[in-house]
Formats: sequence, C-alpha cells, structure tokens
Amino acid sequence: MNTTQVSSTGARLPQLSWFMAFKAVADKQSFTEASRELCLTQSAISQQVAKLEAVLRTKLFYRGGRQIQLTEDGKRLLLQINQPIQELMGVVDGFHNDAEHYTLHIEMEPVFSRQVISKLLPKFLAKYPKLLVGQMLTTNHFDFLPQTELAIKWGDGEWEGFDSQFLCSLDYVPVCSPEYLKRKPLTKPADLADASIIHDRDNFDWRYWLNYYPVAKLELQKCHYASESQVVMSLAMSGLGVAVCAYQQIQEELADGRLVMPFPELKVRHQRAYYILTRKNKPLSPQAHSFIQFVHEAMLE
Repeated sequence: MNTTQVSSTGARLPQLSWFMAFKAVADKQSFTEASRELCLTQSAISQQVAKLEAVLRTKLFYRGGRQIQLTEDGKRLLLQINQPIQELMGVVDGFHNDAEHYTLHIEMEPVFSRQVISKLLPKFLAKYPKLLVGQMLTTNHFDFLPQTELAIKWGDGEWEGFDSQFLCSLDYVPVCSPEYLKRKPLTKPADLADASIIHDRDNFDWRYWLNYYPVAKLELQKCHYASESQVVMSLAMSGLGVAVCAYQQIQEELADGRLVMPFPELKVRHQRAYYILTRKNKPLSPQAHSFIQFVHEAMLE
C-alpha cells in the first residue's frame, strides 16, 4: 500500500526526520555536530537535508569549506518550523509527565556532581517521588546528548547554541600537603619558583592566579599536570607539589589536614564560573524548571 503523503497541491510532503535534520544543522551550524545530536552519521544527515531541499526545490545552506550558513529560504524555513516542532515536543513531554516515572537527564562536571549535586539530590527528590535523575559526567568536553535537558558546566558563560545562567563563582588559592610544606617551606609567593607545580588542563588557573600575584622564574611549562581537577587535588595531597584549587571545593581536605594553604590570604576570584546551560529555543520540562530553581536557591543558602 502506498503511504506517501501529499500536500493540497499534489507535492510529496517531506518526512519529519528531514526537518529535524535541517533544524539540527541550522542550530549547530555544523553537519558533524548535528549528527552527534541526532545520533546519526554525517552522511545520513546530509542525505536528509538534500532530500528536503529537493522536495522544497531550493537550497537551504551555503556550503563553503567548513562554513555552514543558511540561505534566505533556509532562514525562512527555520523560522516557520521552530514553533510546530516545539509544540510536538510539548506533546511528547505531556505524555512523559503522565508516565509513572520521568527521568531528568543532566550533564555536569564530576567535581560539582560529587561535592554539590549529590548532596542536594535527596532533598530535591523528596519533593518528587516519581522523578529519576540521570547524570552524564564530562570534564574537558561538552556532549549534550539529545535526551539531555540541561548541563552544569565550568566556563566563561558563552556556549554557541545555548542559553547560560550564572550559578556560582570559585576562589582559587595555592595548596599542598603538610608533608610537602615541611620539605619545601613556602613563606612568600616567590618561593613557588623552586616548588614542583601541578596544574589542571591547560595551566589556565595558574596563569590567572599569577596575573594577581606574579612570581618571577616560575615556569609553567615544566610542571606535572592532570586533565581533571579532582586528580590535581589528589596529586597535591600525595605530596607531589603545589596546585591551585578552588577554595570552596577543598573544605573537607583543609579541615582534616590533608591540604594546607601556604598563603591563605592570596585567594583569587576566578573569571570562569559554573553555569546552567539549556538549548536555545527549546522548552524545558516542568521537572527541569523545578531542578534549576532548586539549585539556584541552594547556592544562595
């Protein structure tokens, strides 16, 4: 049986998946990123967009090297389909809300999950017994899978294609183990030039701290490093050297003496911060709204 749908003019109607592929490419400005979001191959995305262009008899994108730009017809189509697609997603969310359980998918930094969210979840979930929370933990990259509604990430507040809400800042300070301090007395910042330095990711945190408290002859190129802040902190506790860590995230280690601050007065408010990210132009579930409000209120306590 032929199930092809036709319009009032007799033209074949495009499949919904073709519109979704087009919208993903338009939102991401990348066929590669769109393929990741929709969990399809880049070739499949390209074919779906090509089929949509063939049915509409127009070009939707200018393709020049790695640059992807919408044509005027592409801009018009994106504007016209945004609202209908949001309404369809609202229908899906409505069924989810009526289901026995709803899973809220969140992406976040591991250290923030362990030290903040894991401690807050019991109180939050006590209000929503049918709600389940799924956490995707990422550090040096940003996945935001199709099922993900929001993310809590560390950065400068600018993520293309996402709205960001400031959540909280952190103060960075040099720390080391008590044993290391005995071996290498640090009485003034200049002493750091002879210390073993440990840094996180691209040594940005150290460079930012040194903008406020310069240390001559401190070479950040000759340092130990790890790509995850929890590992950096663990290396400092092991006595390997001195790291700059977020003061708010090392309270337990300071309290039990596993870490000490040679210069406790030399804290620097980091220019980066934690932000809550959501996709632009995509409505959130009531559960996501409730979670965001709860976390904001918790940060004020």
